[in-house]
Amino acid sequence: MALIDEVKTVCDRLAPLGWRDLLLNVTGGQLDIRKPTSAGLKTELTKSLTTIDRTVRGFTDFSLSGNKAITAGSPSDSLLYHAMASPNVITGLSGFPTLKEIETVENYVFGVQPPTLGNLRAKAGLTGSQRLSVVVFAYEYRPARDTCTRRQADMVFSRTGVSRVGTRPAMYDKKNRGFQAQVADDPFAFRVCPARFAAFLAVQKHGSDITVMRPKSGDGTREFWVPIHKLFSGTECIAGLDLQVELSAFHYNDKIRRTRAITLRMTRVPATMPFQFSTGIAELSTDASLGAGVMMPVPHPRLVEPATVNGRLLTYRVPSGQKAFAALEPGAAQGADGSEVRPAPAYVHARTQVRSGSLIDLNNDPTRPDVNDTVSRGNYRALHYVDFTGDGQVSVTVRALAGKPEVATSVVPCYSLVAAPDFFTSAGQRELFEQVPGDFWGVPPVPLCDTRLPANLQMPGNRFSAAEKTISAVVPLLGPPPTGVTIPQSFDADRHSCLPDDCAGVFAPGWDVSTDRTRVSGAQVQHLAAYGLGSPFPEDAKLCAALSTFWPAVAPDASRAMSPNTGNPGLRATVAPLTDEEVGQVGGLPWDGVVGPTIRTFGGMEFLDCEKFLHVDYVKNALEGRFTPRLTTQVSSEEYRLRMQAIARCYGIVGDDRNLRFVVSFRKVSMGDPELQRAQLDTSTVLSGEVYRVDMILGGEDTEQPHPNDFRRSLLPIQDRQLFLVGPRTDTALRKRADQAVWARV
Repeated sequence: MALIDEVKTVCDRLAPLGWRDLLLNVTGGQLDIRKPTSAGLKTELTKSLTTIDRTVRGFTDFSLSGNKAITAGSPSDSLLYHAMASPNVITGLSGFPTLKEIETVENYVFGVQPPTLGNLRAKAGLTGSQRLSVVVFAYEYRPARDTCTRRQADMVFSRTGVSRVGTRPAMYDKKNRGFQAQVADDPFAFRVCPARFAAFLAVQKHGSDITVMRPKSGDGTREFWVPIHKLFSGTECIAGLDLQVELSAFHYNDKIRRTRAITLRMTRVPATMPFQFSTGIAELSTDASLGAGVMMPVPHPRLVEPATVNGRLLTYRVPSGQKAFAALEPGAAQGADGSEVRPAPAYVHARTQVRSGSLIDLNNDPTRPDVNDTVSRGNYRALHYVDFTGDGQVSVTVRALAGKPEVATSVVPCYSLVAAPDFFTSAGQRELFEQVPGDFWGVPPVPLCDTRLPANLQMPGNRFSAAEKTISAVVPLLGPPPTGVTIPQSFDADRHSCLPDDCAGVFAPGWDVSTDRTRVSGAQVQHLAAYGLGSPFPEDAKLCAALSTFWPAVAPDASRAMSPNTGNPGLRATVAPLTDEEVGQVGGLPWDGVVGPTIRTFGGMEFLDCEKFLHVDYVKNALEGRFTPRLTTQVSSEEYRLRMQAIARCYGIVGDDRNLRFVVSFRKVSMGDPELQRAQLDTSTVLSGEVYRVDMILGGEDTEQPHPNDFRRSLLPIQDRQLFLVGPRTDTALRKRADQAVWARV
């Protein structure tokens, strides 16, 4: 079937669902997608439009140079494609396109006037013997605010794609044009979130010649692969050729093998399941409604599982002399960029002892109440756990291009990360990092798109180049820059993003990826690698969360849900507070299964009763299905930023080292809240915009006391209790100490 026939099928389905009326309205009656013939539709889609109303919601960021429904080779200048692919185009519509239907229109943009290879060489500015290359990219169509130029809605690309593991199959949310992690009927389930890949003819350009998202020092002379023309199967992609585009993928998980061979220095560790494995991680989707190139993580009943070999539990002997955090923690070298270099997992779960075939949870052993001391002493057999994260490559075969003088012989694969769940799908790493000053965090949480390292050079069958240090950068389609000079109105996309600007970088060691190094041509080369993360991944998640959103920026900040003694007091204070609902003080959905602290009376004194950090076991919580994305995935980047500003205002008022403060309660209040109304009357002040209530005590780790009834919990005396009502948009705060009756403006 010709592409225009497929496009007509799409238009015929959507036209009565509000799409015909919407496009007629936006174009002043000029664009009618309901045509009786394919030939008539092609004429309609390729004619020039003299009127495009860019004040209509969803079209405010449509390219100013776009004047057709379909502009050959330019998705951003194609009004029909923009309407189909933009998550902001929703008004007046009762139905939305599938991902396959968007792909159909996308392919038609590149195939409406099939170029020759010579045309594409000229477009790329190649001369002499210079050739195009077949290169695989991860990509998305985004609102203007999330593109490289931020001047128009556009496609963005990266040589790294990120998908996320889960316990349920993926769900494509047609309205938001993306995938969602939540499961409507089960708040404790996670849907896998895939990444979308495609092959393009591409060239390398210096950073000075393109608009790199968040350019870094030195990018002007670095080379970036930049896509020119999408490759898809059929005769309408490249003039005179019949293409068959066949994507393939490989992923692997090497955590247990490396733990045993490198950390534990064991010999003859097999490269088989569960030591090293390449199945059950991610596969190319066969769902016809999703189209081609969707890399789908394999859902598993649980996020982690006990490791077994031939039906028997896989254990290891815990060595003595381990560091803190009640986990096996090998040392780390430091890379040139300050990040940790981890040739094996940074943390390995060590709190499940296996004795005579029985499992002993060291967190709950009253005969050994100090779990950290027990793990540090070692000399017992601990159970390995396996997760289903990994990294790998997505490659492609296009036989019709083989031997063509205009095209390089070698195909360039894309780096693919299969990462841990994202608890804040509506809050991106890059946008938050750009909105909030760096001194909010102990370590600036730069996004992965800022990293300038090659892909994993040690994976089996590696085909990545050590010279490609821009593999996680985000770039645009090759072409002239947008004509606009102002940033248009656009709205955030509430969906999973598969590109590295929405992911964490690689500091210590990261949430999505870590680093290692290997020798290449006689020199040590640092590179990205997933195997340096925790084994299993909840070991990293616990530290990132408990050390006050230590890494990444959009990790849940669980520092107010556990005792302050984490063994790392320099990164302890709450930075991005979770609400009382999100930590389970109210309702029954603590994001990590750890219910926040409560105020209790012991011996006539009030204390804050909370779980001990060292006894909290995220691996156990993952096994028991206690994690939930239900509440955190509803938090936008703007909401996250306002929370941070609210808590920072409180720290500025108390004036003490913020690590000596413990947040008892944090919640947003409504304008009709009686306490807020009383405070506003007391201070003759009206707080406008969002208002947050913060309940704070003096509660550093020096004040921590043992619990009289439960060695797994701690008590903090209620000292210097202060209540705040903060309006972060106006930087206004009201305060009342516990022993005062009247609020004051501070």
